[in-house]
Amino acid sequence: MSKRIFTIDFETICAFSKNQNIELPYHLWDLEKTFERMQEILETLNVSPTFFILSSTAEKYPNLVKRISERYDIGSHSHNHNLINTLSVKEFSEDLKKSIDILQQLTGKKINKYRAPGFSLPAKEYMEQLIENQIEIDCSQTPTNHLYGQKTTNLQIPYRIQLKNGIIKEFPITTFKFLGKNIGFTGGGYFRLLPYSIIKHSTLSSDYLMAYIHLSDIEPNQEKIKELSLPLQFRRLVGTKTAEAKLRKWLSDFSFVNVEQANQEINWEEQKIISKV
Repeated sequence: MSKRIFTIDFETICAFSKNQNIELPYHLWDLEKTFERMQEILETLNVSPTFFILSSTAEKYPNLVKRISERYDIGSHSHNHNLINTLSVKEFSEDLKKSIDILQQLTGKKINKYRAPGFSLPAKEYMEQLIENQIEIDCSQTPTNHLYGQKTTNLQIPYRIQLKNGIIKEFPITTFKFLGKNIGFTGGGYFRLLPYSIIKHSTLSSDYLMAYIHLSDIEPNQEKIKELSLPLQFRRLVGTKTAEAKLRKWLSDFSFVNVEQANQEINWEEQKIISKV
């Protein structure tokens, strides 16, 4: 199965520091102007991604979120952007429900997709809450340990997860081998840091690919934030001056679909099912 998926995380959170979200102040970043640049890229290259929207950001930019929902596929990226592995199951469920309610009220669309902040969705009890809240598709599982959580799957293809209260369709994050380690080249800081030659080679080598980017990734004129350590400053700012040109090249060289298009095109009865009952 050959499927490349492009997604955008719509949020104003720029980093986690000591399990706290660091939000970009408005005077340091004009999200609306950055969105206009992103939309110009998408329209010029005829790309229609899925936007995973943080509902606390949606409350601050309701008209912008309505515009996004009129043109693009959307899903929830939580409400408060807390790492899920720091929340109780009850806290997670409340955050998820709040996010879905806000996004559905703003857009008039049913929200049936979810991506956890930091790809931090842990044990099956949390995934059961997705089904309880009518989420049908998750894009949170990761095949490698990372800064915000542990490896949660061995698979790098779409698959189904059987839970006690139903089935979730899973589109996991993808990685590639670099110096013996699995690296998530398809989004965020990895995409900004790696040279395009490696990104292109890895894309050509991948039958399935889940790409993700944040609006802030293509904003070149960002200032340092005093609350962040030097490593986190580097992780936030590295490659932002060249990321837009790199993104245009990537989206020009390859064809991408959104999560819903991929969902409709896949024969799910043929996809592997993993039991977590």
